[in-house]
Amino acid sequence: MEKQMRFRIFKQNLQLIEELNRNEQGSAKYGITEFADMTSPEYKQRTGLWQRDPQKAASNPKAEIPNIDLPKEFDWREKGNCGSCWAFSVTGNIEGLHAVRTGVLEQYSEQELLDCDTSDSACNGGLPDNAYEAIEKIGGLELESDYPYHARKDQCHFNSTKIHVKVKGHVDLPKNETAIAQWLIANGPISIGINANAMQFYRGGVSHPPHILCSRKNLDHGVLIVGYGVSDYPMFKKTLPYWIVKNSWGKKWGEQGYYRVYRGDNTCGVSEMSSSAVLDDY
Repeated sequence: MEKQMRFRIFKQNLQLIEELNRNEQGSAKYGITEFADMTSPEYKQRTGLWQRDPQKAASNPKAEIPNIDLPKEFDWREKGNCGSCWAFSVTGNIEGLHAVRTGVLEQYSEQELLDCDTSDSACNGGLPDNAYEAIEKIGGLELESDYPYHARKDQCHFNSTKIHVKVKGHVDLPKNETAIAQWLIANGPISIGINANAMQFYRGGVSHPPHILCSRKNLDHGVLIVGYGVSDYPMFKKTLPYWIVKNSWGKKWGEQGYYRVYRGDNTCGVSEMSSSAVLDDY
């Protein structure tokens, strides 16, 4: 019965894959992935980003965007069956900020957030805003090596003597992709929310599905912008600007664990909810 059900779901998803490929406006290819026999609710368990409260979000501090010219390209460069994308997005942002400040790239503990952040729900989802506030309240983040990831919620065993980084707040970035790029260059990788519909079947290329297939508003996955670039197709007189997005599903997914999504028209809500921690002096 299970095999029959999975095959039925798989056939339905093949129709979605065909629709994505038929309507693709960029260069992305969609096909069979490890999620190809999952229902939409099952797939959503692998994302886990909560929706923001608009009133609370309106009161968040706003980022100061540096007035700099943008180069053509820029780049900073596995979470298991657990909806902890929000934690990976936040720790990735803080790792990048710390690396820019110190020249040392450290890996911080997502598991600490799963266990000790009482405002979010570990593998059942969360919100970067809550996670930033939780890190302030907890006192900081330990290293991944001191508090390793095991893809499930456990008892909090935070050790304040092993803190490696502290934050003193967070800021929201404008819903403007030029401003986001300017912030990226000056400060480091950015935590964002995105609609992950097209990511279920993404195999590679610059993803640019029409908005009807990937709404700008239904953000359900937390990821990390690490760079941007442009793909030129002179034969077709076509240029595809894109964001380089780091995902948390392992290197077998997408382009070695990364997702290139079209830059310039808020594809899949890429500029709807971008934020960054503010590091404390430590």
